[in-house]
Amino acid sequence: MLYRIDDFELDTENYELRQAGVVRHVEPLVFDLLCYLLSNAGRVLSRDEIIEHVWQGRIVSDTTISSAIKSARKALGDSGANQNYIRTVRGRGFQFVADVEGSELAKEEKFAKSSHIVTAKISNQIGPSLIILPFQIFGDAPELNAVGDGLVENLTTILTRVPFLSLTSRAQSFALKGTPVNFSDIRQKFQVTYMLEGSLQKLGGQLRANVQLIDTQNGFHIWAQQFDVVSGDDSMLNLLDAILPRLEPQLVQAMFNDLRDESGELTGRQLLLQAMGILSLKGWHKDTFVEATTSLNRAIQLEPDLALAHGYLALILGLGHRVGLIATSGDIAAETVMAAERAMELAGMDSNVLGLAGCALADIGQADRALPILKNALDINQNNGQALASLGSAYMVLGKTESAIKYLTKGIDISPHDSRLAVWYAVLGIAYLFVGDFKAAKIAAEEGCQNNDKTYLPRVVLTAALIELGDEKSAKISYGECLRVKPDLSQSEIYFLIGPDFGEKLVCLGQ
Repeated sequence: MLYRIDDFELDTENYELRQAGVVRHVEPLVFDLLCYLLSNAGRVLSRDEIIEHVWQGRIVSDTTISSAIKSARKALGDSGANQNYIRTVRGRGFQFVADVEGSELAKEEKFAKSSHIVTAKISNQIGPSLIILPFQIFGDAPELNAVGDGLVENLTTILTRVPFLSLTSRAQSFALKGTPVNFSDIRQKFQVTYMLEGSLQKLGGQLRANVQLIDTQNGFHIWAQQFDVVSGDDSMLNLLDAILPRLEPQLVQAMFNDLRDESGELTGRQLLLQAMGILSLKGWHKDTFVEATTSLNRAIQLEPDLALAHGYLALILGLGHRVGLIATSGDIAAETVMAAERAMELAGMDSNVLGLAGCALADIGQADRALPILKNALDINQNNGQALASLGSAYMVLGKTESAIKYLTKGIDISPHDSRLAVWYAVLGIAYLFVGDFKAAKIAAEEGCQNNDKTYLPRVVLTAALIELGDEKSAKISYGECLRVKPDLSQSEIYFLIGPDFGEKLVCLGQ
């Protein structure tokens, strides 16, 4: 099939996009997306339809879809601002709006066949993708099947938050239950770069899980580990709590390595992944904020249309401004706004991007502007924990503490394994401090401390709560932990975080 749009030709037989006869390079998945858009020119296509036909039903994040749409626009010389070819229909999806010669002859079956052939032809160019295989069960303990299925389902859902990673659907995974598989068959059938497999067995009063992350190109084990938990009603959740914090960094590191370009230089996407890991791996300090913003600015220089990089830059600038880790100045606030607006311009239907941008704007005091942005993010994806927690943070800025507690709690409940929980718990603890519920503030801060040993924010909140509860001995120990995590913790940083009333008592404790 040959589609003509202005001076472009999309040739599905030869898998080429040509402009004035000159071949333009497009990634295979972007080619598939263009095929589907052009074969349905004039019709608004929902995200679900696009996922079903282009990603073959895999679970993919909003960021992945938005990135593919941007690349398709770029291939045609279009942009999110102009939308001469691919139009974003707010709350509905995307529409190819230009006149297409040949579109009336297109058949969905033709696209599906072309898509399959293209995918097979470029199997060595697969983007970061993962299938989580059904866990192998050893023994006849009846609860093991439910635990194994629960692990597959929850890991598949949670890992969609990893940028640039697509996941094979649970249905496709469960169809392999009881079927012997090997890495080369999995790669050929599902076009994935990684597979996660594991086994479960009962040993006395414990459940043991062995889990391996495997590279499907060569069968190498990227990571493997054994986990033991007490058998019981919470054994699946306890295994999930144990596996996820160890699996996700290994998966992100593997993606980081695989995204390196042919020259060996870091790509924009690698730099984004690097920046996202800096704060969680090294802690929250002025140096790490500088390091993260440096990586993000480099990512944007290399890939100016990488919306998520702009969104994370806005978040780090805004949050650093709020907690005193970046110098407070008009320039930082303006830079935050610029990054947030650019992110939304590039990916205005991406719930993750909207959540980051809205949070950043709230952190620099523009909470009234942030509220509709965050609510829009939740309209697109009601399970966006970042947007829920950010909405709570925005209400904190507006002094609506009860609403802040409501949305922060919901964000935490809906994302119990998010890497940002320590920060969310810290903000929730501050909200409880402000309403005078010091026991609840203590509990929230303790959860934050447990979630991340390198972040000082919940430790400051915990110290303040202990002071208000009259437990001076524990407060001094907690303050010592603040200084262990952040030896250069300053009075201004404490005041920025919990306010002068609580902050003054904490400072006096340390004198």
